[in-house]
Amino acid sequence: MTSQNDVSMENKAEATGNQALQVNVKMHQGEHTGQALYSNVVSVQGGQGVVIVEFGFLDPQTIHTLNRLARSGEKIPDTIGARMSCRIALSIEAAHNLAQQLNQLLQKK
Repeated sequence: MTSQNDVSMENKAEATGNQALQVNVKMHQGEHTGQALYSNVVSVQGGQGVVIVEFGFLDPQTIHTLNRLARSGEKIPDTIGARMSCRIALSIEAAHNLAQQLNQLLQKK
């Protein structure tokens, strides 16, 4: 959530030549966001001005079975089912920021 001042600062930055402006944003939990969702599968798709990110969960037994099939050289199914945990539509700018933050985090690991 951003305050009105944060929004006006972003607009001024855009008006002065698209200079990047970093503003700290403190997220507050909403009504349905108190419990974290676990995901071990992700799918990313592009849309008209948005990036759709789908987070899902694949049963650990299924992962184990796929690993066993791959090691033994057996045929792996073309499609397997996973339970979708969450779908998020991000603006291109938000997706770019997410990618930068993930890259920074993963470089430290």
